[in-house]
Amino acid sequence: MTKQVLNEFTNISKEHYNSVDKPLLEEVQFSIKDHRFKIKVGNENTAIKKYKNEAMVMAIDKGQISRNAYRNLTTIEDELPREWVVSEQRTQIDKEMNSKIKITTIKMPQHINTDPIENPDIFDPEIVDEVMISVGRAGYRSVKDILRFTVPDLIKRDVLNPQQPIINLRISGDGRNVGRKVKHVMVTFVILDDVKNTHNPNNHHTVVLYPGSENYESLDISMALFRNELQELSEIGLNIKGVNWTFNLYFSSDWKFLAICLGFNSANSQFFCPWCTISKKQVADVNQEWPISKKMDELNIKCNAYNGHHSPPLFNMIPLDHWVPDELHIMLRITDRLWSLALHEIKESGYFNDIAREIIVKEMNRIKVQFQFWQDKDQTWSYTSLMGQDKLKVLQFFDLGKILPLSRANVIRMLWNGFYDLYIAIRDPTTDPKAFKRNAKMWLKLFLTPSTGTPNHDNFVQGLYRPNDLTPYIHILVFHIHELMEKHKKWGLKAFSCGAVEKKNYQQVSEFFHKTLRDGGNGMDRKSAIVQILEFENRKLYYNINNYSQSYPKTIKLQI
Repeated sequence: MTKQVLNEFTNISKEHYNSVDKPLLEEVQFSIKDHRFKIKVGNENTAIKKYKNEAMVMAIDKGQISRNAYRNLTTIEDELPREWVVSEQRTQIDKEMNSKIKITTIKMPQHINTDPIENPDIFDPEIVDEVMISVGRAGYRSVKDILRFTVPDLIKRDVLNPQQPIINLRISGDGRNVGRKVKHVMVTFVILDDVKNTHNPNNHHTVVLYPGSENYESLDISMALFRNELQELSEIGLNIKGVNWTFNLYFSSDWKFLAICLGFNSANSQFFCPWCTISKKQVADVNQEWPISKKMDELNIKCNAYNGHHSPPLFNMIPLDHWVPDELHIMLRITDRLWSLALHEIKESGYFNDIAREIIVKEMNRIKVQFQFWQDKDQTWSYTSLMGQDKLKVLQFFDLGKILPLSRANVIRMLWNGFYDLYIAIRDPTTDPKAFKRNAKMWLKLFLTPSTGTPNHDNFVQGLYRPNDLTPYIHILVFHIHELMEKHKKWGLKAFSCGAVEKKNYQQVSEFFHKTLRDGGNGMDRKSAIVQILEFENRKLYYNINNYSQSYPKTIKLQI
């Protein structure tokens, strides 16, 4: 019957279509009672089939569709390729990409050092348990392999120029708190030359990944291969298709990760600054200048050449003036300090009661910020930890006059507005570094405004804050940002924001440590989530190079 339909189609199509249109009968479909039949006509186009299967793998990756969920879909829609077909196609892509960008597993310490002060970023007990299972293993993708794979496409898009073979590579790292037991730690790189995509998480390539402790020992072990390759890139470059590329290396992260990689003290130490030799005893002198004075060459000769340094820097091939603080964390941490100082003032005045807390919550609701207070077991009051955009709303719009006397509220509002202006200036590549330095110094003097007159007398005017209220982030805002702004004006300090890296870390933990999204197998036979994440990273590069963003021509469906 199908042969007869094919013959009739061939004859009739000649009357309605030009031969150059190449009309082709691909299948015949019909039903008899409860049975449905679909008969393919002619030889199957294997190239189209492969393309569709790979596009399906990409769609499943993008939507994070589990194997069981996809199987259920195929029972409803028989046009979808079978799950085993998709799995085989994914395996083929993984094998092809692993031959180009090798994934190496690294044995890691099993013990975990927890920090009881830090709050969890992820609470889901299933995710916490799955991350704990993966402790003791790290994954690594060769930075050289990734560059060999991606640079030709960057040349094609005119991002890189082989006539000027210089690549600007920024390293970043982030540790995500999974419950109170473990961290999910990742190290990435992004090519700064791809200016339009530096804030896209997909363009921050994961090179090192492990669950465990965010400490010097773990990072030293997990990044050994990576650091060897970076050393080679900085010294001899990398030949890609006959062109020898040289590299400018940069590093950016939050304070804790940066200090660990630098082999340096924590931020609450007596000598707290990674860039200069200031001590806590000297922070009150607003007239003192603190330029970037430390040199990586000195640390390479003697790791404790400066006070506060205790171990060899892990990225000793990157000069210290190429270690750039994350502008996002500057905003987050200084806003935290300003908010905590305002609350402390209310508590000191004795007005931190139920009425005051209710007023604060209502004001937060007015500016569209979800916020609440609660009392801990020890009777102390805690409050919602705000995210970045909510902190900016508070910084800009919170009416301090609702909780403080108007004259006092106006002075503190002036301080808050001044910091907001500085933060916006940091993100603006056209900002004049000299003007920023002046404005930052003026803001610091306002922050440290002393009280005048005699307490409890009419001539007393309350000042603002004390030198003890200053934080390391305020120090770098005032004394180092202008210098780094001048040094890296080609990119602007916004290019060193770690928001995309933190987002990528959160996505990886949330998407790959659910049991329902894991590959098949039980116990030791089940593939490590760390390996799955790095395979996923490889597949994203595969999709990008093969341009699967272009959709296959849709079928025009008609009914008669």
